[in-house]
Amino acid sequence: MENFYGGISISLRMIWWRKFFNDNQVTSRYVRAGSRFGDAVSYLYMGECIGFEKLFDKWGVWEQEYARRGFRTISLDDFVSHGGYGTPIDPLVGQRLNVGESPVFHAQLYRDEYLGKVSPVIDLEEMMRTGKAQTGVFASPSTEKLVNKKKD
Repeated sequence: MENFYGGISISLRMIWWRKFFNDNQVTSRYVRAGSRFGDAVSYLYMGECIGFEKLFDKWGVWEQEYARRGFRTISLDDFVSHGGYGTPIDPLVGQRLNVGESPVFHAQLYRDEYLGKVSPVIDLEEMMRTGKAQTGVFASPSTEKLVNKKKD
């Protein structure tokens, strides 16, 4: 079976096991995966780290399960703030979707707009070779901006 987020084969056993997880277990895995990916994105100005896509895929899989259970998903922006900079995320966790509200799949938005497309601002090889500091302007990827753009 193909993984919707990365083309990586997911074991049918894992899909089967997820249905036995309670909402708290799914929520915990979703927040952990999102926070880890958010931390990796907070360093994206240096380029995608080793394992970046694996972190992304894990976040996407748990986001789908979290939304399937009727919870409002959390934006990449909030996961970057939490995982990368320690901003509390508790007020956003466990919010139920309103009747008729469609879930927002931030991982899919990230895949479509940013995955593999964000260039690093810092050239680490150059910095290591010369020892000179580098500066630049980096606009962090934002799924909140993409959602707001679609609303307009």
